[in-house]
Amino acid sequence: MWQRLLVVAFMFTLASRAGAQAAPATAPAAVHDTTVHRLTLDATKLQPVQSAYRLLMVRDTVSTPIGEQQFGITTMDYAGTPAFMLARVGTQGVTSISDSLVVRRDDLRPLHWIASQGVAHVAVEFTPDSIYDAMTSPLGKQNVVLPNRGDVLVSTMGVDAIMAAVPLAASWRDSASVLLLDSGGAVLTPVTLAVEGEEHVTVPAGDFDCWIVGVETERASERLWVTKQGQIVVRAEQLLPELDAAVLSRVLIRTDSPLLVPASARLPQ
Repeated sequence: MWQRLLVVAFMFTLASRAGAQAAPATAPAAVHDTTVHRLTLDATKLQPVQSAYRLLMVRDTVSTPIGEQQFGITTMDYAGTPAFMLARVGTQGVTSISDSLVVRRDDLRPLHWIASQGVAHVAVEFTPDSIYDAMTSPLGKQNVVLPNRGDVLVSTMGVDAIMAAVPLAASWRDSASVLLLDSGGAVLTPVTLAVEGEEHVTVPAGDFDCWIVGVETERASERLWVTKQGQIVVRAEQLLPELDAAVLSRVLIRTDSPLLVPASARLPQ
C-alpha cells in the first residue's frame, strides 16, 4: 500500500512507516528562514557523463542489493536556454524509478523536473520567482505553488551535480534549500552541506581518495563520498529511521567520466 512519497534532494523513495503524517503544504519554515544561503559554485566544472550505481540496503552489516540505476548528464536547450539534462532511470526494490531534471548551464538553477516511482508521479516547473508543482498518487492529485529562491536543490542527480561544482576543501561548509514533497504537499526546507572528513574508499568502479560530505535537513541526513579528483559521488549512505535504522547505500559501478581515475591506476609523482 502506498503510504508516503518523500522527495528530498538526495532521495526519491517510498517510506513504509504505516500511519506516517505528511507535512502540511503551507509549512512556513522556508519562507521565513533567515539562514544565509550561498551555494557558491562553478558550473563550468559539470560535464556530460554516463554512470551506473548499485543500490544496497544495509542492516546490521548485511548488505542486500535492491536495484541498479543509470545516471546521465547531457547538454540541451530548454525554451531557448542552454541547459543540462540530469536523468536517472532504474529500479529500487520491485519499483521502477525515473526522473529528469533540467538545470541552467550557467548556474545549475533548476528549470523543470519530472519524476516517477511506481504509480506516484510529480512534475515541477521553476520560474525566477515561483515553483509550480503537480503530484499524482493513489491518494489523489495535489497542486502546490511555492516561492522560488536561488539556492534550491532538487533530486539525487541535482545534488550530485552540485557536488561537482562547489569548492570542496577540508573546511568547506555551505547551505541551501531543498524541495521536500510528500502526500501532504510541498515545502522548501533549509539544508546544510559540509565536508566532515576524508577517506580512501573502494567501490566496484575502483578505489578513490574522497571528501566525506554531510547533507543535513531537519528530517533526513545523508553522507556522500565525493572524489577529490573530478568531484564525482562514488558512494552515498542515507539512514532510514522508519526502517529500523537501515541504511540505503549507493555505490558507483562504472562511469565514462574522463575526470575520474582510480587511485590505484595513477602514476606515482
